[in-house]
Amino acid sequence: MAAVQDRRSYRTLDGMRAVGAFLVVMRHVPVFFGPIRVPESFLAVDLFYLVSGFVVAHAYGERLRSGASLWTFMKTRIIRLYPLYLFGLGLGLIGALIAVITDPHGWWQPYKVVEAVLTGLVLIPMFPGLGASGSALDGPTWTLLPELVVNFLYAAFVKLMNVWVLLLIMLVAGAAVVYGQLSAGTLDIGYNPTDQWAAIARAGYSFFAGVLVFKLVGTGETPSALVSWGSVALVGLILACRPGDDIVSQYELGAVLVAFPLLLAVGARFEPGPLTSKVFSYIGLMSYGIYIIHQPIGHLLEPHLKGVFAVPHDWRALPYGAAFLAALVGIAGLLDKVYDGPIRAVLRRRFLTKVA
Repeated sequence: MAAVQDRRSYRTLDGMRAVGAFLVVMRHVPVFFGPIRVPESFLAVDLFYLVSGFVVAHAYGERLRSGASLWTFMKTRIIRLYPLYLFGLGLGLIGALIAVITDPHGWWQPYKVVEAVLTGLVLIPMFPGLGASGSALDGPTWTLLPELVVNFLYAAFVKLMNVWVLLLIMLVAGAAVVYGQLSAGTLDIGYNPTDQWAAIARAGYSFFAGVLVFKLVGTGETPSALVSWGSVALVGLILACRPGDDIVSQYELGAVLVAFPLLLAVGARFEPGPLTSKVFSYIGLMSYGIYIIHQPIGHLLEPHLKGVFAVPHDWRALPYGAAFLAALVGIAGLLDKVYDGPIRAVLRRRFLTKVA
C-alpha cells in the first residue's frame, strides 16, 4: 500500500486517546482509585471510534481512492489490532482457568472457557444462547469487531465518501444511537447478546464523523499548548463527570453527537509544545495496549491484594491508582518492544507485499 499523501502526527489526538484509556482503566479496576467513580467513562469507546475514523482517513484515504487494495488495507488493520488482542485474551484465559480450579461451582465452567476461547479467536460477539464470548475473557475487546466492520465499509466505498454521503451515514447511525439511548436509558450498550446493533450504530456514527472532520479540517497545524491542553482536559472532564439522573440522556447524546466531534476538530488543528508532544505521543501510542490489557491484569491482581497489602477505600488509594496506571504504561511499552512490534513486523513481511 504505497504512500501517496502527506502525513503528519496529531499529538493532541494522542493525548485525547490516552486520557480516554486512563478513564476506562479507572472504570474497570476501581479498587485502585478509592471513592472515585467515572460512570460516563464508557463514552471513551465512542471517542476511540471517532479518532480512528480521522486517523484512518488521514493515513489511508487517498491511497484507497487511488486504487490501493481493500484486502491489503484490511490485512493491515487486522495486523495492527490482533496481536495485542490475542495477548489480552491469553491474560483473560489465565484468570478463567484459575477461577475454574479455585471455584468449580462459580460462573466460569470448562464449557464456557472453551466457548470464550473459540469465539474470541475469531472475534465472534456475544449472542443469545452463547455461554461466553471473548469479551468474557477481556471485556473491552467487544469493541474491536465493530471497528473492523466500519473500517471495511469505509475502504470498500471510499470513492463514494463525499461530505453529503458521510452526513447521510451519520444521520442514519445517529438516529440509531438516539434510539438506543432512549430505549435503554444509557449509551452503555452494544456488548450484550441482544443489542449488538448498537455497537455498529455507535461505531458507525463516530467513525464516519471522524472521517468527515478530517475532510473538513485537513492536515493544517497551529501551535498552541493552551488549546491543545484545553481540548484534552475537556475530553477528560466529559468522561469523568457524573451528570444528574434527569439529564443523563442529554449529556451522553450531546457528548457523542456534538461535543466529541467538535473537540476532535479543534484538537486536530492545534498542537502542544515539544515536551508535551513527546508525552502525548508515547502514551497515545500505548493507549491501545493499555485498553486491551488493563482489565484482565486487574482481575488477576484483585483477589490477591488483601493477602499482600490493603488498598485503602478512601483518597489514600490514589497513589496506588497512579502506580497501577504507570505500570500499565510500562507493560504496554514493553509489549510493544518485545511482542507486539516484532510480531507485527513479521506479519507485515509475510502478508503484505508493501508495508503501509
